[in-house]
Amino acid sequence: MPEIPIIIPVIVAGLAVGSVIKSKSPRISKKKLASASLAAGFLNAVHAYLLYLFAGRLSSQNLYILPASEFAFVIASLLAGFLIVFAILGIAITYARIRRGGELEEIPELTSEEESTLRPS
Repeated sequence: MPEIPIIIPVIVAGLAVGSVIKSKSPRISKKKLASASLAAGFLNAVHAYLLYLFAGRLSSQNLYILPASEFAFVIASLLAGFLIVFAILGIAITYARIRRGGELEEIPELTSEEESTLRPS
């Protein structure tokens, strides 16, 4: 049985992170997280199905590939693709929230007298 592919989820995660870096807002919405994860899972399942088809044809020639359930392999690939992207983007969201919270605490609050001196007349 071929190994579960992970190249598609890594590419999708890279594209999602790259689009966030390129955008003006450094936030990752829950909708973008869900759609990127689902897309990665679906594309990974399709990739795994195609791999299984080609490996199945080769299994008669190669005796070291054991026959396994095609459905279980595709579902495992779907879950792996979904979870890889979900974990990467989820960690990025958590890191951004923690980092933003730390930066907000470091900014000293100005009193009304200091604000009036900083405003141009």
